[in-house]
Amino acid sequence: MPTWLGDAVMATPFLRALRDIYPAVRITCLGKPLVLPVLSGLSLIDGTMEYRHTPAGKIDTAGTIADLRQQHFDLAIILPNSLRSALLAWRAGIPRRLGYNRDGRKLLLTDSLNPVPRSEREIRLQLQRRNVQQLIRTSRWPGSGALWPKAEQFALWRVKLAGWNNFQPLPTIDYYLELSRYLGSGQTDRRMMLGITNDEREAAAAALAQAGLTEKTPYMMLFPGAHFGASKCWMPERFAAVAAAVVDSRKHQNAAVLIGGSITEQPLVDAIVANMPKLAAARVIPLYKLHGGSGVLLGAVKELVRRARVVLCNDTGPRHFAAALGTPLVTLFGPTDPRWAEIFYNQERVVAVEVPCGPCQLKICPIDHRCMTGITPEMILQAVDYFWPGDAA
Repeated sequence: MPTWLGDAVMATPFLRALRDIYPAVRITCLGKPLVLPVLSGLSLIDGTMEYRHTPAGKIDTAGTIADLRQQHFDLAIILPNSLRSALLAWRAGIPRRLGYNRDGRKLLLTDSLNPVPRSEREIRLQLQRRNVQQLIRTSRWPGSGALWPKAEQFALWRVKLAGWNNFQPLPTIDYYLELSRYLGSGQTDRRMMLGITNDEREAAAAALAQAGLTEKTPYMMLFPGAHFGASKCWMPERFAAVAAAVVDSRKHQNAAVLIGGSITEQPLVDAIVANMPKLAAARVIPLYKLHGGSGVLLGAVKELVRRARVVLCNDTGPRHFAAALGTPLVTLFGPTDPRWAEIFYNQERVVAVEVPCGPCQLKICPIDHRCMTGITPEMILQAVDYFWPGDAA
């Protein structure tokens, strides 16, 4: 399975197609602890395996290989593009190994697909953008006399160093579905799906009760962070302005805002609450503070997302939870290319502004973060209002 939450959810249409091809076989998903809750309660698979870890927290490759060997798998389908994932399946002795021909791993695969390459023109345009990014990083653009470089200035070897940018921006859902088509599937259903167990439902109900909310309390789920990097994140004071407007009794009676986030995102969550008026902040509940500070498990977050009136987030994993569970969704896009992250969900409103330096795919903005500062609270509230108009008398 992929490493990231969002990618794991985007792999579920592929899992549906795989089950359609092989209705009677045992399908097991190998994944890191972060993504396994995504798979809990999912009827498309028969089980999961977690990578073994050393006492220091690193992946125990030898132990994981031993676990795989004991299962006597016939086919490994490798969704990540990494060399290590293909090497793992090869060393485990799995006779048939399918994946993309990426990262120099073709010899480790028995069956491989080639990603669709970009045209020569597209590669040149990408190289131009990369050079502009370098000019930005060195504070030489924009400025007097700064010009876009000509494509002829680049030698052919630079094309080889363009990395993933050599490939067409293909939505991740389709990228994974192509592997199922190689195996004979005619499945075209792109809908993502998630399962929710009874334990996860009970945990979500307990979280709402501890937050002082009833099952009938309307609320917005807010996810202000992103594992990708700070460049994806909107400013906390602007999230605070949106949250304050949502809990305003003149607009939504008895409404609340639940804020989710990882341990590393707690300062960001605290900054949002700190930027709100006291009365409004009382209706905003950081999930990490529940249960004596132990927070809410990821499986319960799925159920909380399902119950929400609307989800507001950056381009991050819980975005895909909302789409898979049919919850209205407002997503802020900044440095990342939405063509890779297309989820084909008609209950989503994407908010973004065009900037000359984006989408840059950089984890930290080297200039003024204009792709995110250009998004105003008013723009977000307009999108939220589309799904959740004012209901106060």
